[in-house]
Amino acid sequence: MEQTKSASQLLAQIERDFFSGARLARASRLEGEERRAYRLAQVERLLTKGSKYTPWAMSLSDDFWTADEGRKLITEPHPLLSIEGQQTLTDEEMKRLRLIIEIAGLCHDLTLHFTFNLKEAFGIRNQRFWVSNKRLVEWLTTTEYEQIAMHTAYTMKKVAINAYAYGHYQPAQDELAELYSMEHHELVREPYNTNMPPRDYVKIILDAILRIERHWKRGMRLKLRPDLVMLHDEIYGVIPRQFDRGVLEAAQALYDYMDTELYGRLTQIQGEYSFKPWNELPESVKQASREVMTRFAEKVREVRTKYLAKGWVEDDSLAFSYLMAHAERCGSGWWREEDEAL
Repeated sequence: MEQTKSASQLLAQIERDFFSGARLARASRLEGEERRAYRLAQVERLLTKGSKYTPWAMSLSDDFWTADEGRKLITEPHPLLSIEGQQTLTDEEMKRLRLIIEIAGLCHDLTLHFTFNLKEAFGIRNQRFWVSNKRLVEWLTTTEYEQIAMHTAYTMKKVAINAYAYGHYQPAQDELAELYSMEHHELVREPYNTNMPPRDYVKIILDAILRIERHWKRGMRLKLRPDLVMLHDEIYGVIPRQFDRGVLEAAQALYDYMDTELYGRLTQIQGEYSFKPWNELPESVKQASREVMTRFAEKVREVRTKYLAKGWVEDDSLAFSYLMAHAERCGSGWWREEDEAL
């Protein structure tokens, strides 16, 4: 930004660049639902204008907010954000500036795909970015603001990936990270990097998260321990649409081995080093841990021979890698974390 411009001149430039013909002066006097509707309409417009990878919404956001989560105003000298600069503005100019900053804030959250205040943005009290938030799902699937819906759905995808990563639910994490549309023959990338129709895009994301959530809840209704559900799905290599009896038997066999043999051995070997990175472990601890993991790999091969059809859980498969990673986490105490279940 040009620091030689006064606050009033800079405000006028932003209004010309981003809000020409948008009747900003009138809108700055709106309150409640009318103000929210105006904000949404402007954000939707700003998301659709500009270049494909740098919509106007992103440019407006950069005028006021840092790239940090949580809406932090930029701290460099800025006539419109300093007390001294704002004191030179008229009351009407300040009203327009406040509205612009509100619009820029939602642009910031949407383009960077951060969670935001759903009540302030959409009038939704429940603040969860999850498919259990029925009001949010309804809003996303019916709203006229399709670009906003796409960016919000992508944020929900990010939230779900992080939740599954935290819960070590790797098949679910990877399925969402590599979510693919068979109908449109493309990965579900960020909204400004896709050719999918907005409503299809939103539906694909919501359906994927909902299917994983329903599968997990079905496991809980069947009174399956969380680690057993994960072992079942790790053997599949993906999130299946049902629990398979034979796969559950294989998962149970691995669960029992991990519960009675693996967990105790690894935690005893690693002891005080349990939560330290692998590269910080003494070589003797590393070697002993490798031997335990080698025996677990042999157990996986034994279980697949006994319970699974040919071709399942091959040594070079993603499923095998999932199971080995699950076993390694036991050495760090990540086992039977029912209280931390997703």
